[in-house]
Amino acid sequence: MRGRIAAYLDDLRSLGVDGFRIDAAKHMPAADLAAIKARLKAQGVYWKQEAIHGGGEAVSPSEYLGTGDVQEFRYARDLKRVFTAEKLAYLKNYGEGWGYLPSGKSAVFVDNHDTERGGDTLSYKDGANYTLANVFMLAWPYGAPDVHSGYEFSDRDAGPPNGGTVNACYSDGWKCQHAWREISGMVALRNTARGQAVTHWWDNGGNQIAFGRGDKAYVAINHEGSALTRTFQTSLPAGDYCDVQSGRRVSVDSSGRFTATLGHNTAVALHVGARSCKA
Repeated sequence: MRGRIAAYLDDLRSLGVDGFRIDAAKHMPAADLAAIKARLKAQGVYWKQEAIHGGGEAVSPSEYLGTGDVQEFRYARDLKRVFTAEKLAYLKNYGEGWGYLPSGKSAVFVDNHDTERGGDTLSYKDGANYTLANVFMLAWPYGAPDVHSGYEFSDRDAGPPNGGTVNACYSDGWKCQHAWREISGMVALRNTARGQAVTHWWDNGGNQIAFGRGDKAYVAINHEGSALTRTFQTSLPAGDYCDVQSGRRVSVDSSGRFTATLGHNTAVALHVGARSCKA
C-alpha cells in the first residue's frame, strides 16, 4: 500500500505537481507517512501535513515534524482574535514566541477551504481585517505561508459558482484573493526579504505597527479608526520605492527614513525589488 501511494505521488510529480498537502495527517501514524515519503523519487518535494493542535490530545502535531512542514492552525485562529478583538502591538513576537511550532517547520495561513466556513478564522467576509491579516502574514518571517483563493459562499456546504468554471476573477462569485493588489504585491516582498530578521519594530501600543526586514523591506499597518502620519525609520537604501499596497511612489532619505500617511485600515509596503511604479 505504501508503495502504491508513493508511485501515485511520483506520477503527480511527473505531471508538474510541486508539492503535497497531506489531509488529515493527524489520523495517520507519523511512521506511515514517513515511510511513504521515503519511497518518493524526489526527496526534496515540498510536503505539509494537516495536524491540528488540541490541548491534551493523545496525538501531537510535533510528531510529524520529521517528515515535513505541519500546518499551524493556532496561527490563523490567534490572528483572527488579534485583528478583531485585541491589539496588533501584541504581534511583536508572533510565532515561536507564542508557543507555536518551529518557524522552519510550520505552514501558516489566514484561512483555508475548511476554516473560512467554520468561523474560527478570518475569511473574505471580514473585509479589512482579512486583507491586513494577509499583509501581515506575508511580511512576517514565520512559517511558510498559504494564500487562500476561493469563492463566495452563503452556507457551509455551498459549492463553487458557475458550475466550477472561472471565466474571470471577481465575476460569478470568484473572489480571487491571490490577485488582490494588497495581497499579490506582498508575495514578491516576502521572497525579497527571505532570511532577513525583523528590524525597527514600532507600535503605538494599539493597532498601528511597523517593522523592517533587514535592509530589504519595510511594512507599516494602520488598523486604527483614524489616519496615521509618521516618519518611519528603516534600514532601506536611499532612493525611490513603489508602495506595493497603493502603487504610489515613496522616497527614502539617506538616513533610511520616509514619511507617509496611512488611512484607516491601510498599509504601506516597500521592498528593494520594487523601486519604481509602473505607469
